[in-house]
Amino acid sequence: MADYFAFYGTLMDGAADVDTPLTEGLVQKVGPCRLAGTLRDHGAYPGYFPAQVGAAVGGIAGHFVVAELHEILRPEAFAVFDAWENYDPADEAGSMYLRRKLPLAEPAGILAWVYVSQLPASDPAVPGGDWRAHRARSSG
Repeated sequence: MADYFAFYGTLMDGAADVDTPLTEGLVQKVGPCRLAGTLRDHGAYPGYFPAQVGAAVGGIAGHFVVAELHEILRPEAFAVFDAWENYDPADEAGSMYLRRKLPLAEPAGILAWVYVSQLPASDPAVPGGDWRAHRARSSG
């Protein structure tokens, strides 16, 4: 059975920084997806905060985050992306992000690894939950 990452920030196609690790050979893009929750602007990168259970059922009273679904091709992907996201499974309290397997809002029925922010939830929300569009507006 396939294992997946859902990327919502600099690891998405067209949203990379010069320092962003290459994803080629580690994962393969499957297509767009959406996560239930809120995307926050932490400055140079976003942070995902999952919706409370049931808050986004049917989109009612919920927010969604634009993301990309990628199938994991090689187990080395975890080490590469964990390092990029400043996640240390041996020191979660000291990590900026936590890697968690969460259900996607769309397509339904798929679980994917997602990096959940441990930075301030008080940072500004990204309009429409779309980091790529937000960066284009901010730099344009």
